[in-house]
Amino acid sequence: MSNTFVDTMDDTDVMEMQDDLTPEEKADWFCSIEHDLRNPNRGKVHRPIEMFWQKLEDSVKKHYAGVSR
Repeated sequence: MSNTFVDTMDDTDVMEMQDDLTPEEKADWFCSIEHDLRNPNRGKVHRPIEMFWQKLEDSVKKHYAGVSR
């Protein structure tokens, strides 16, 4: 196994890539970024599947809590 470092910036002209967006697309990206910066959950890991299964399990337990055996 080789530990070779490849600098991809040598092959990429970043300044050329920055102007590929239309003004509308730039405005959409700006609004999206601003929204993300205002998001109170920023930095927290969002785990929708785990949340779904936990809610489902809680609902099933609540439903069957009153069922007699």
